[in-house]
This record gives sequence, structure tokens and C-alpha cells, in this order.
Amino acid sequence: MQPAPPARTAGWLHRPLPRERPHLTRCTKIVCSAFLTLLLVAGVLLFVAYLAVRPHRPRFHVVAFSAAGIQPAGGANAGVVFSGQLSIRNPNRDVAFFYDRLYMSVLYRQYGAVVRDHDLAGGAPMYQPPKTTTPLAFEGVAVPAGPATADMARAAAEAGGGAVEFTVRVRSRIRAKVAVWGSHWHPLHVDCDVAVGPDEQLLPEARQKRCAIDFL
Repeated sequence: MQPAPPARTAGWLHRPLPRERPHLTRCTKIVCSAFLTLLLVAGVLLFVAYLAVRPHRPRFHVVAFSAAGIQPAGGANAGVVFSGQLSIRNPNRDVAFFYDRLYMSVLYRQYGAVVRDHDLAGGAPMYQPPKTTTPLAFEGVAVPAGPATADMARAAAEAGGGAVEFTVRVRSRIRAKVAVWGSHWHPLHVDCDVAVGPDEQLLPEARQKRCAIDFL
């Protein structure tokens, strides 16, 4: 019996590997290094710009608030009329704010919104420059007689010189502007806790109280 011929090894296994091209490897490293350096410099510049501008949220405060008719004369429940004023402070040095239409609601206990979506600022969008304070007044916002106003009268009578508490809620959309750059619109929600005393006026401890603000 003749011996079996030796197995042939594929020719491609014996082909020499392609030589590396040093100039291509060097160019790739240079390009990658330059790209990473640019990213680092851009990140540092953005961080420095952020620290320089240092944007802050607007600040809402309740300046005045009254609930006329909350203690009806002779016990006759004829409804309640809300009036008052909010202030918006832009504390930023270089950031301006644009507000879409601003809506105000007044919430009371389990009755929820006894006033819903009352237009502030004349129902028009508003621009607020840096380092300014803008007043937002409302007057004669009436709540007709009903279970909510009757409960307000009972609460005022039971308080015996104490406080009847409400929540003033403001909603809108907001965007910031720095020089020529402007952000996208973001939903804005503000809650202000207020309390009126026996004279149907805002209690001193609730005046100028900073409101809770939330926007994304």
C-alpha cells in the first residue's frame, strides 16, 4: 500500500501579512488627537460661559391678596371676590425671559380651583429683561355663591381671628434668551400659598413669601 500524500496547506496561510503603513497610522493618531482636543476645549468654553452667565430661575412672590366677602355681613353668602398682585423677579444679569400667556387659578381645600385660568398680563405674552421686576395684578375675580364660598365663611368664623388659606397657581410657558441664543419653550408651574385674616387681607407673614416654581 502506497503511503497517503501529505495534506496540502492552503496557500493563503503562507501569504505574507500586509505591511503596516506608518504614515497612515501617524495621520490617524494626529486626527484623533486633534478631535479630542477640540472637544475638550469646547467643553471648557461651555463650562466657563455657564459660570459667567449663571442662569437662575425667575422668582415669584405674592405682594397683595384679598378675599372680599369671605366674612359676609349678616351671614348672607353672596360670593367672594379675589384681588391682589404677584411680582416676577428676573435675577439674571444676562438672561432674559419670554412668557407665553399667563393663567392664574385660586385653589381652596377639597374644592380645588374656585377660580380657573384667569388671564394675567392682559392675556398677552410677556418679555422680561434681565435684572427687572414685573408686577402682575388681578382685581375683581369673582366666585359666585356656592358650597365653596359657604365653606370659606365657616372657616373664617371658626378661625376666630385666624387665617383662611388658599393657593394661587400660575401656569404658562417660558423660554430664556442669552444674547442671540434662545432656548425652547418649557412648561412653567408656580404655586403660592397665601392666607387672609379677619380683615379679608393678606396676613403680614404671607406677604412677599417666595412661591414654589417648577419648569422643565
